[in-house]
Amino acid sequence: MKTLLVGINAKFIHSNLAIRYMEKYAARRGVSVATAEFTINQSIDLIMDHIMDAYPDVVGFSCYLWNIEMVRQLAMMIKQVRPKVKILFGGPEVSYDSELLMSSDMAVDYVISGEGEVSTTALIEALSKGLSLDHVPGLTYRQESKVVKNLAGHPMAMAEVPFVYEDDLSSLANKIIYYETSRGCPYKCQYCLSSIEKGVRFRPIEMVKEELQFFLDHQVPQVKFVDRTFNANKKHTWAIWHYLHEHDNGVTNFHFEITADLLDDATIEFLTKVRPGLFQFEVGVQSTHEPTIITLERKVDFEKLKDKVIKVMVGGNIHMHLDLIAGLPKEDYPTFRQSFNDVMAIRPEQLQLGFLKVLKGSRIHQLQREYDITYRQFAPYEVLSTKEMSYEDLRRLKRIEEMLEVYYNSHQFETAIDYLTGLCSSPFDLFEGMADWWHEQGLFDMPHNKLKLYELLESYGSKVDYVDVPRLRNYLKHDLILREKPKKWPAFIQREEKVSPQARCFYQNEALRETLFANYEGMSAKQLTRMTHLECYEYDVLGDGEKSVRWLFYDYRDRDFMTGCGAVVNVTALVL
Repeated sequence: MKTLLVGINAKFIHSNLAIRYMEKYAARRGVSVATAEFTINQSIDLIMDHIMDAYPDVVGFSCYLWNIEMVRQLAMMIKQVRPKVKILFGGPEVSYDSELLMSSDMAVDYVISGEGEVSTTALIEALSKGLSLDHVPGLTYRQESKVVKNLAGHPMAMAEVPFVYEDDLSSLANKIIYYETSRGCPYKCQYCLSSIEKGVRFRPIEMVKEELQFFLDHQVPQVKFVDRTFNANKKHTWAIWHYLHEHDNGVTNFHFEITADLLDDATIEFLTKVRPGLFQFEVGVQSTHEPTIITLERKVDFEKLKDKVIKVMVGGNIHMHLDLIAGLPKEDYPTFRQSFNDVMAIRPEQLQLGFLKVLKGSRIHQLQREYDITYRQFAPYEVLSTKEMSYEDLRRLKRIEEMLEVYYNSHQFETAIDYLTGLCSSPFDLFEGMADWWHEQGLFDMPHNKLKLYELLESYGSKVDYVDVPRLRNYLKHDLILREKPKKWPAFIQREEKVSPQARCFYQNEALRETLFANYEGMSAKQLTRMTHLECYEYDVLGDGEKSVRWLFYDYRDRDFMTGCGAVVNVTALVL
């Protein structure tokens, strides 16, 4: 009997850890399982063709918010073409309403709730040997005309979870590699499915070190830990972070979801010493509104969290991504504005603004009527309105989210955004104003290339009374040049094609060969002109922004690891 487990990811760079776990665990028991991965951006016909070409007897789908609609369509298509093929669903999207799902969707033959390694292997063994299914833990299936759900099994010991990666990582080239050292979460946040599972299980630390060394030896670009609260256990966290610091290969980045208020001073001091880019942290703030935090049972002290995050950021070596969720109970538009500004005051590398998903099985799903939450009745079950926020409020926040992604999280407009923010009452007011203007102009309805985004920000600034437009243009020009030597320029920057006399003299200055041009040994002045950049400004874009002529030299071979920007040197005295 041939079994094919299918993962349909949200993006090409993602990989499916779940189907790899089940493939490896089944192999331990002598059960052969094949896997296939796709993305939701691929044609459903193409995915169907690949599945059919494998001629499976059982097709198992890993089901999530982002793929459930496509998965159900594929299941129906498979049954229409080959009715005898058995369809298996598993994953968080089907674990909490398996009986209802099977009662309404006759294309689905089996659903496995919860952890899938043991249950999937047991199901395949039973089907291949013609055995009863009543012993398969967490399985929902049909018995004659009835839908039957077996009792859940015992949680796996983390030492039994297989390590899924092998020496040949070619199939994962240009993809994020996911890794797990614990299951469960100590917190009981009402919107999260992890709060349902009791307790936290940890993988033995010696096993973890061996597996981390595998990633280090293979110089994997990034490993993303999927542990729900990675630093829930200080001893476990300390051992892993120290091991990675001591065995750092200078290449691999490790991403962790942490609760920052758990960090103590000794840990923060240690973190400031690790290689820039070794670690990347994602911190779930979600809200700073106290009634909301209490309602959600988060038990997070924002002031303490803020203090810890700022102390880590002082080291300048760890990317900090902070998360907010819009549409939570007891948070209206003005209080969300305050949450936004509270987080932006920290100046994280990224502020990820998400929207409440009313997940089946979560506490907030059970209480959604009490909270007067309306949400999409199909995946991803995103909030439409709440008692405190109207649909229009949330749509406005959606537009603000897009402005945040384009103009803040991209880091392509930093000095311009800093300037504009300083002119507003708060960061939220800036992004709200930009979002409203984009909406009025119909700009959300069309794609924009990078240069167009610069032009639009300049156009927005031109419409605002308090903006010094020439100064803004200087900041925008500086932001553009910081990343790379421009080949094209926004419409508001007028340039001559020829190299200026000042630039020609500058690049022919032999005295600069051992200082500014040290990264370009042996290159001619013409080559230097192509590979670096010299620019004249009417404003001090590196300082207070006051009007004064400045010449800046940009060296793209000396980039800041954290920002990716080239090094900038004020060379006014050398040019004038």
